[in-house]
Amino acid sequence: MPLRMLVLSLTGDCNLACRYCYASGQDRRTMTWETARRAIDLAVEGGAPFILQFSGGEPLLALPLLRRTADYIRTNRIRARMDLQTNGTLITDETADFLHGAGIGIGVSLDGRPSVHDMLRCHPDGRGTSSDVIAGVQRLAQRGIEIGLTCVVTAENVGELPGIIEMAYYLGNVRRVGFDLLRGQGRGAAVAPARPEDIAHAMARVFDLCRKLERLTGQHIAVAQAEQAACLAHRTDDGFSHCHAMNGTGIHVDAAGRIYACSSFVGNARFLLGDVEHGIDVRRQEETAHEMQNAMGFCRMCVDFSACGGACYARWAGQEHSAASDAECALKRSAMKIAVEK
Repeated sequence: MPLRMLVLSLTGDCNLACRYCYASGQDRRTMTWETARRAIDLAVEGGAPFILQFSGGEPLLALPLLRRTADYIRTNRIRARMDLQTNGTLITDETADFLHGAGIGIGVSLDGRPSVHDMLRCHPDGRGTSSDVIAGVQRLAQRGIEIGLTCVVTAENVGELPGIIEMAYYLGNVRRVGFDLLRGQGRGAAVAPARPEDIAHAMARVFDLCRKLERLTGQHIAVAQAEQAACLAHRTDDGFSHCHAMNGTGIHVDAAGRIYACSSFVGNARFLLGDVEHGIDVRRQEETAHEMQNAMGFCRMCVDFSACGGACYARWAGQEHSAASDAECALKRSAMKIAVEK
């Protein structure tokens, strides 16, 4: 089965010390160009277009490698959509010019208004990062670059989720906001997840605020979960549509060139699928995908499965199982309700 998603961890290093970081235990080295090229060539061999997501650590710490990789994609006319997930603190004028010219889609991590964001996402010395993130996003806005925001939801910020919508409208160049529930790996194991009932209440307020601000401004900012729910409302299959790892169509390549089924399990030999020098162990990839799907079999018993696509195995495996799936159900059902209303 051809790859549809290739995540390249350009470096395990990061300039921040976010309290809930699931990737905090990753190898801190930077990927070599040869490793990046081999990983891309593996994806190309499948013959299908794919998403190439640059991640880390903080991928902008490996800017020279990012530049060379983007040039390789464009020069060879590889059918890949390039996306970057960044903490936003390292976006200089030079970096913004490069990202604009390369046509790389940009997702920035922001967890709410400054007081909320700074409580969770900080520099190693404890200073908040919101002012740096806002400055970086504004540099992108000056170049007409539209972005998405990703908000990690924990017990500490769930009551303030409408603040991320306020920030999206304030920044002006945000076109999509996505909510990512806490993952219980790395430092995330020490942070309390949001309760399902709190998520449901917060998302109702989020969607209400979205409607109000859209009427006032005439500008629509999409919520990723609502977009997914609207798309799934018309699907004809019954698989775990949300996850490339669970379908055997996605891989994560770490800085050393090791291939994993999912970004959440880097360093876990149970999810190791090979390396870029020797390729993907296809049999192991299929076994891992089936293992994840079987573990989440309870999703298939739910009346909302076809409109939901199923819960996240990595999140379910990293926390108390029932609580993790219940929280995700609350998030998705809130989005499904909006999709039905529309």
